[in-house]
Amino acid sequence: MNTKMQKEKPELLPSSGDDDDIILSQQLFCNIDKVEEDSPCPKSPEKPYATKTKRCRMDDGDTLRFTDDEPVVELGSDHNEPFVGLENHFFREEDYYNKLRTRRHVSSSAIALRCSTPLCIRNSFLKSNSEEEEDIFRSQTLKFDDLIPSVIGCNDRSRYLYDFRRIKKIGKGNLNEVFKVLKRLDGCMYAVKCTIKRLRTEPERLKAFKEAQSLAAIGFHQNIVRYYSSWIEDEQMYTQMEFCDHNLSSENCPTLLTERHEMDVLYQVSSALQFIHEKGIAHLHVKPENIYVKDGIYKLGGFGCATLLDNSLLVEEGDARYMPLEILNKNYDHLDKADIFSLGASMFDIIRRSHLPKAETEFSKLKEGKVPHLPGVTIQFQNLLQVMMDPDPLKRPSATEILGNSIFRGSLKMT
Repeated sequence: MNTKMQKEKPELLPSSGDDDDIILSQQLFCNIDKVEEDSPCPKSPEKPYATKTKRCRMDDGDTLRFTDDEPVVELGSDHNEPFVGLENHFFREEDYYNKLRTRRHVSSSAIALRCSTPLCIRNSFLKSNSEEEEDIFRSQTLKFDDLIPSVIGCNDRSRYLYDFRRIKKIGKGNLNEVFKVLKRLDGCMYAVKCTIKRLRTEPERLKAFKEAQSLAAIGFHQNIVRYYSSWIEDEQMYTQMEFCDHNLSSENCPTLLTERHEMDVLYQVSSALQFIHEKGIAHLHVKPENIYVKDGIYKLGGFGCATLLDNSLLVEEGDARYMPLEILNKNYDHLDKADIFSLGASMFDIIRRSHLPKAETEFSKLKEGKVPHLPGVTIQFQNLLQVMMDPDPLKRPSATEILGNSIFRGSLKMT
């Protein structure tokens, strides 16, 4: 009988001489397949006096991924204390988990299991929250020890799921999806863009990095959608951006714009183009879907096709409907003026409240600078759009010249 009991004893690594070292394996910690919502914390076995020489088997199983809907298993009786209790032995939490990482006493799946998702913290400095946001805070039971994760330094957690609470999908393209998210730590809303496909090759990664790198190089401007951070997770690119109310596409713009608002759009986006052109960067994807609105301020986004004005980087053309003829003909000598044409075409689209014509004849007329009369628009505004869409890039005004146009004097909402 003693022999049978000895066989059932868990196998441990030899003691290093420190009585505080207790060796754990996934089997001793818990059975992750049988964890339930009300499961108690499994106790660690007492350290035997006999010394074993067999090494602990490494666990290379799949990492446990967690979502917002998973039940959380509470581990430990008091998270407010800076110590973790294992029977009668106590260690400082940081030292304890450093040992687990360096000596790999616990499998990665067991560590991930202990990384419970923290609650969302309300930002007291925000004046008001929408009903959708209020529901998030009302639906959770706020306990202080749930605000901070009980495990530090967990290497196998998802940053996206851990740092953000996903609210809803707000956009999808051929390459990316965009989600409205709540950051758990600061209680603010952001937009997170995620690549749909895994980035398995270097060209795919470089293309995905372009927007984040260009925005980081450009820096802050009040008329550019703000960039916060980006990271790679599970071979997908995540980019944290400023959350805006909507864009100016005909489907998403909730109200008709007056001429004054249309002039505001032109002025503020021209200000953004002036800023990036001075930094030697061309946008090459200006269109209503990439002009966003937040608190009445118009912001340029969608920098996935951005490149350098000196042609030192590969040029990737944006939406062909808003591209001038020279770009479609692979003439990249005046990339800044290509942005001006695209802005003029976007304004034409916004004023008409419809997409640019897809018929070849109408499409060609716009490319040739034959802009039809726009009802409800002053002659001065019409003439400015006409020259912005001139087929000769040298005849188009620069962003600085647009900002100095007389039609903007005394009639704009300056930013």
